[in-house]
Amino acid sequence: MVPTVRSLRQLLLSPAAFFDDHPPASTLPIAAGIVFLFALALVGSVSLLGSLLADAIDATVTMDNPNRPPDPICDAHADDPDSPIGRNCDEPATIERDAGELAREAVHEYLPFALIGPFLLWGVGAVVLYGAGRLSGGTPTFAGSLALAGWAAVPEFFRFGVGLVGIHVALSDVTITDPERAADVVTAAIGPLEPVFLAASVLTLAWQWHLLTGGLTREANIPWGRAAVAVGVPLGLFALLSLP
Repeated sequence: MVPTVRSLRQLLLSPAAFFDDHPPASTLPIAAGIVFLFALALVGSVSLLGSLLADAIDATVTMDNPNRPPDPICDAHADDPDSPIGRNCDEPATIERDAGELAREAVHEYLPFALIGPFLLWGVGAVVLYGAGRLSGGTPTFAGSLALAGWAAVPEFFRFGVGLVGIHVALSDVTITDPERAADVVTAAIGPLEPVFLAASVLTLAWQWHLLTGGLTREANIPWGRAAVAVGVPLGLFALLSLP
């Protein structure tokens, strides 16, 4: 199945009609591709966030020189400069590092989680949808539930885009000269945009509920009302758990 403009409009306005024409299980390859693209986008956003923080920080920090052995080792071999154990003891004990670069490195440590996270949530979402459909008296297939969970990533691109643009705007005029206050400065810069982020999250959840309700109605062969509750309860719990 290759989505057309008409089918994509149908997915947006009437998911039930879309999945009438395209049974969820038959769309599994496309759903998998959506999750894969979202994972790549998330990795790119984490990398970009690291760059934004690095550009906003204009300071250096003093830190231990990782290439120099600890002082006790250097002291113990002070009279034996040729000892391989005491090698590099002539290097300075501390060095100056760009605080922005350190922030970038710290953010980049989350790249593996950004890549794996969407696939883990995809699997969990599929299990939840399958179980919800069964508990509602329906007959969903796991392949169909997996496909629906993948389609649920489509609204996340909207939330992802709003968040990324918002952070870029918030940090564009920020200069951090005290690394110890970096978190407070970033929080203060992003604070005015929190209502926008909240609105984007609410719209994303509403879109996901609309999409998944229509999809589960067709996949599990249950009435719309049952599907709405089956999707709404776990989605609402997930939203509550996601609150800071």
